[in-house]
Amino acid sequence: MTHRAVRLLLCLALAAGLLGGCASESARPVEVVDRVLIISLPGVRWADVLEHETPNLDAFLETAAVGDLSTRIGRRPASITDAYLSIGAGTRALAPSADAGVALDPDELYLGVPSSIILERRLGRVPKGLVYLPAGEAIARNDDSPFGAKPGHLGDLLRAAGVERAVIANADTVEGAVGERLPRRAYARGAATALMDSDGVVPHGKVGRGLLQKDARAPFGHRLNQDAVLSEFDAFWSAEGPRVVLVEASDLHRASLYADLADAVQHQAMRADAFSASDALLGELVERTDPSRDAVVVLSPVTSDSTPELAVAALRSPGVRPALLRSSTTRRDGYVQLADVAPTVLALLGLDQASEIEGRPFQAAQPDVGDRVGHLIAAAEDADFHESLMAKVVAAIFVLLSALLAAVMFGHRLSERVRSWTEPFAMGVLGVVPGTYLVAQLDLVRQNTALYFTCVVIVAALTAATGTFIERRREGLGLISVLAAIGVLFTLDVVLGAPLQVNSVFGYSVAVAGRFAGFGNLAFALFGATAVLLAVLVVERYGRRGLWPVMVMLVLVVLVEGLPMLGGDVGGVISMIPAFGVTGLLLAGRRPRWPHVAGLGAGTVAAVLAFAFVDAGRPDGSRTHLARLAQNLMEGRWEPFADSLGRRLQASFGSAEITAWVSLAVMMLGASVYVLLVMRGVIGPDAPRRPREPCWVAAAAGLTVLAVIGLVANDSSLAVPATMLVVVVPVFAMRRRDPVDSTA
Repeated sequence: MTHRAVRLLLCLALAAGLLGGCASESARPVEVVDRVLIISLPGVRWADVLEHETPNLDAFLETAAVGDLSTRIGRRPASITDAYLSIGAGTRALAPSADAGVALDPDELYLGVPSSIILERRLGRVPKGLVYLPAGEAIARNDDSPFGAKPGHLGDLLRAAGVERAVIANADTVEGAVGERLPRRAYARGAATALMDSDGVVPHGKVGRGLLQKDARAPFGHRLNQDAVLSEFDAFWSAEGPRVVLVEASDLHRASLYADLADAVQHQAMRADAFSASDALLGELVERTDPSRDAVVVLSPVTSDSTPELAVAALRSPGVRPALLRSSTTRRDGYVQLADVAPTVLALLGLDQASEIEGRPFQAAQPDVGDRVGHLIAAAEDADFHESLMAKVVAAIFVLLSALLAAVMFGHRLSERVRSWTEPFAMGVLGVVPGTYLVAQLDLVRQNTALYFTCVVIVAALTAATGTFIERRREGLGLISVLAAIGVLFTLDVVLGAPLQVNSVFGYSVAVAGRFAGFGNLAFALFGATAVLLAVLVVERYGRRGLWPVMVMLVLVVLVEGLPMLGGDVGGVISMIPAFGVTGLLLAGRRPRWPHVAGLGAGTVAAVLAFAFVDAGRPDGSRTHLARLAQNLMEGRWEPFADSLGRRLQASFGSAEITAWVSLAVMMLGASVYVLLVMRGVIGPDAPRRPREPCWVAAAAGLTVLAVIGLVANDSSLAVPATMLVVVVPVFAMRRRDPVDSTA
């Protein structure tokens, strides 16, 4: 990429940032309160709310903003302790592998040993309050995780601000007397991690067996003693000063854990009883709050074993209207994340958010959506359908690409009539891309796999027919038109808020918690590959006349990909600028050299910084993770940026060691292939001279750079280069050996 293009990129980014910063905000930040009550309803989805009798929850929801809470941690569902740790860290966190649910009251025994002795041995002191024993193991595991969470960070911030904390919960799972010694596996008190500090201490509350009472009909023979829970709550809530308390309706979690031990009908009855008891507890707790000065957050940190991992979230606070929840993390009405809970608590109490926190506060967005709960249930069903489609669509595309490659490789053995269908077939394969995006928006195909595939085939066939029609009248324009249509579709989609990306095969599932807005990794792969190939085809057809329009197009693609109010994809920008730069240099007839590499690296850094400062200039409620990058750099902290890249590598490959081995394996494979090709005389000084096709050399180089950096800079591993093949294979199958007359 030339210096001129870099300057153009920066100017356009800053101009768009000014426009974005001046835009009005559709969501309102929360107002400051004195007390925050968090009521945890484990394993509850919106469909469960409709299925069970919950009059107190229903009444609460009429005055609250509601949303789907995405509970997945990375690529897997969260355990309940994962979820509570994520709430306490403000980012995705992982529980220790042993004793994950062990938290103790000061006067308890653990494996027959008084907790005071254990704490003196581990901490050198006996703190006041309840303690999460494996806090050190939790910190160590998250230091080595792809997410870089800091367990207890919310508790540290609240302690520093003088805000009192309490947790009241016990979901222990042992069928024995209340006073009996518990085995390690029976402790289910992970709720303590939501408000503990980094020492594992919560100064107030109760998590011991004193909160339980025997009930022969309840799961594991015990249920919460609501009188004991409310007594503990009243003592803490009525005191002076700012405070936060989390109360877990632990009977719901106990009922979920009993599913494998009970008859299906019996389990449903137990779960119904747990819902009824938990709703009664919620009613008592909400009754004790003052709507004019208190905030109440109701959430489910995990869902049941069924998918998708979208649970209940609701917020009632002064100034919050009944509406759909959102956050600037998700940028999508109706969706929030576990990581958003910690900044919501801080915002409700009027405290600043630390840079280590990934999430953003809850906001009330659209108030007029009719049946809000019905809307959220439908969204969860769409996400579930998307998850069920993935494997089938990927298998179908693999078959199509394999058939196309076979037709090209063995075309000389096919009849002329069969060969004539190769180009329309290739255009039809390209048409699958817009087909999967467009068809996913049709109500009539939802929950109907056969109809979904039928409609995708129809869109692909229409794409093939249109492209072939143009190609036969203007040779070379048919393929250009199809690729341009795909690029325009991506651009219009992200400008309109990316509605096509949600729950589409090459978009993202809101249940996965990776992306809610802008471009996901698979869309980046398709968009970037399409841009490179479109640039090559235009220059191939129009020669140097098409070079500058192509360069402007590539700059605009980077803006669409990277601007925080549009694509917001840093990994995509880091991959695209070097790839587009190499492509542009080769199309201009210049070989990339080390000064070019340095210039592209500087341009990439400049673009990311420009997008970060654009984000920092936007309203608080709209800022994304990019604004944190700008803040860190302004304060001279480069470590978070380096940690982010390291976490992306770890998310893709598992660990730094595996990354090193994968890199070594790729280099060895490449060297082996090179030696083999030299020995066979395909390349090297003894290879026969063949006419070079500069445009397609540019395409191969640009796509290789895009795939390699995209593999590293994003966290989807081989999915990025594999998805690029959906566009690359059809285009290379159709490429001509003879250049087209540019005057045609």
